[in-house]
Amino acid sequence: MIDADHSRRTRIGWWLLVTSPLVVAAIVLLWRPWAPTLDMAMTELRVRDVGGRDTPLVGLPGRIGDFPDQGSHPGPWSFYLVAPFYWLSGRRAWGMEFGSAMINAVAVGVVVWLGHRIDRRWGAVVAAAVCAVAVRGYGLSVLTHPWNPYFPVLLWLVVLFATWLVVRGDHAVLVVVVVAASIAAQTHIPYLVNGVPLCALAIGAALWHRHRSDDVGERRAVVRSLGIAVGVGAVFWLPPFVDQLFRDPGNIRMIVEHFLGEPTDRRVALSEAVRVFFRHLDVFAVSPDLVVHADAFVHRSGLPTGSGWGGVVVFVLWLGAVAWAVAHRHRSLIALHLVLGTALAMQLVSISRIFGKVWYYLTLWAWGTMLLVVVSIVWTACIVVATHRADLDLRRRVPYVAAGVAVIATVASIAASWTLDVPDPQLSGPLRTVLPDTTAAIDDGVGATVGPDGTYLVFWQDALFIGSQGYGLVNELERRGYDVGVHDTWRVPVTPHRVLPFGQYDAEIHLVTGVFIDQWRDRDGFVEVAFTDDRSPDERDRFDELRRYVLERLEEEGRDDLVPVVDENLFGASLDLDLPQDVVDAMSEMIEIGLPVAVFVAPPGNSF
Repeated sequence: MIDADHSRRTRIGWWLLVTSPLVVAAIVLLWRPWAPTLDMAMTELRVRDVGGRDTPLVGLPGRIGDFPDQGSHPGPWSFYLVAPFYWLSGRRAWGMEFGSAMINAVAVGVVVWLGHRIDRRWGAVVAAAVCAVAVRGYGLSVLTHPWNPYFPVLLWLVVLFATWLVVRGDHAVLVVVVVAASIAAQTHIPYLVNGVPLCALAIGAALWHRHRSDDVGERRAVVRSLGIAVGVGAVFWLPPFVDQLFRDPGNIRMIVEHFLGEPTDRRVALSEAVRVFFRHLDVFAVSPDLVVHADAFVHRSGLPTGSGWGGVVVFVLWLGAVAWAVAHRHRSLIALHLVLGTALAMQLVSISRIFGKVWYYLTLWAWGTMLLVVVSIVWTACIVVATHRADLDLRRRVPYVAAGVAVIATVASIAASWTLDVPDPQLSGPLRTVLPDTTAAIDDGVGATVGPDGTYLVFWQDALFIGSQGYGLVNELERRGYDVGVHDTWRVPVTPHRVLPFGQYDAEIHLVTGVFIDQWRDRDGFVEVAFTDDRSPDERDRFDELRRYVLERLEEEGRDDLVPVVDENLFGASLDLDLPQDVVDAMSEMIEIGLPVAVFVAPPGNSF
C-alpha cells in the first residue's frame, strides 16, 4: 500500500509539474482581452449553441467541397468539451482558452497514467518527459487555442500510448484509444485518416490476445473491454450520424464524396509528400528550435524549405531498432514498433492526400509520432548498451535524465508564457476597437438602426483576410445580447439557424476593410458609425513598402491578373500555388500588419 501511494504521488507530481505552464498560460490570458475572429468566432458560436435546440452535430467547416456548400469536419465533441469551461467563465471568449488548457492538462495526465501502466514509476517519468517536450514544442499559444487543428495534438499522444498498451496486452485501456481517437478524428479530419487504423489495430490486438489466452476469465474480460469500447465509441459518433440521417446531404456523405471525387485543388506531389514526411521526423533540425522557439513544432512545420535528410537518418535508426526488437523478441518494443509502423504508414498517406497548399497545421500531429519514434530508438540503444555495460546501471540513470528533460522543458514553457498573446491580435484588436462605437450606434438608433431590440443582418466586405472580422462582429454582437444574423451565403460557417431572410431584419451592419471603406462612404443610405486604423506609422509605411514590392514582382512574373486582387482579397491572392516564395512571404507580412476597419449601418436590402 505504501508503494502504491508513493507511485500515485509520483504520477500526480509529474502531472502537476508538466501541466503548470498550461495553468500559468490560462491565468496570463485572463488579462489579455480577446475578440475571436474567423474560425474561432465560428467555434464560439457553436460552443454557445451547446445544450440548446441548435446543439451542433458536426464540426467546424473545412476545405471540403465548394463554398458556400462546403462540408465540415466530422463531429462536434471539441465544442461539447469546451462548453462547460465556457459557461464557468461567464460565457467569455477566455473560457474557450481556459477550456483548451484544461483539456490538454487532462490529456497530459492520461499519458502519464498510461506511462505508469507501461513501466510503473519510471514509465510515468518518461511519459512526463515526452509530454513536457510536446508542450514546449507545440507552444502554449497552440495548447490554449481551441482551433480544430490545434485541439487534438496532445490527444494524439494519448492515442499512441494507449494503443501501445493494448497491443502489449492491456485490453482495459481500449476504451481510451477509442475515446481519444474519436474526439481527435471528429475535430480535424487528418486525425480520421490516422486514428481509424490505430483503433483497428487496437481492436485487432485485443481479439488476438483473447484468441491466444487459455484463461476463461481473461477471455471474458477482453470481450467486456471490447463491448465497452464499442458502446462508448457508438455514443461518441452518434451526433454526426444523426446529422447524416436527418440532413440532406449529410456531412458524412459530403466528406466521402469530397475525398473520393475529383480534388478541387492540386494534390501535393508524391516527392513533396515524402519530403514533408521526413521533415517531421527530423529530430536533429527541430531540437535547436526547441531551445529558441516557444512553438518549435509550429515553426518547423511552417518553413517552406528543408530537405528532411535528418528525418531519413531517424527513420533508418528506427528500422534498426525494429530489427533488433524482432531479433531479440522484445515484446514491449515490438508492440511499440507495430503502433509506430502503422502511424508512420498512415502519416505518409495522410500527407499525400493534401489538396492545395501544405499548410503547417495539417501536419502538426506528426511531431507526436516523432517523439515516440525517438523514445523507441533511445530505449533500444539503452538496452543494447546495458547488455554490454551492466556497470553503467542505465535502468536507474535514464529516468533521471528523463526527469531533467521534463523539468528543463517545463521551466522553458513557463518562461515563455509571460509573452503569450491572444490569437490573431492584428485582427482581434481592431475589432475590439470598433465594437463600442458600433453598439452605441445601435443603442442610440443611428441611421437605419432601431435600437437594441431590433434585428440586424451583419455583412462584410474584407480586403484582408476572407471576412475574419466580419464573423467576429456577428459573434461579439450576439455575445452582447443583440439579435443578429447573416445572409444565406454564410449559412455553413455561421450556422443555418442564424440566417436572416430579407424582410426579417430591421437594418444592416456592414464591416468593411481597406480599399472598400471609401467605396462604402460613397454609397447612399450608409452611415459610418466606427472606424479604426490600429497600425503605427511605421507599420503603415512598411505595409505600403511591401505592397509596392508585391505589385512589382507580380508584373515581373507576368501575373497582372493578381494585381487588383492584392488590394481587394490579399489572403486569396497569397494562396496562388504558382507564386514565388518571396512574394508569398511579403503578402503574409502584409496580412500580419493588417488594414483599417470601418463599420457602417444601412437600411435593409443593401447587402447584395
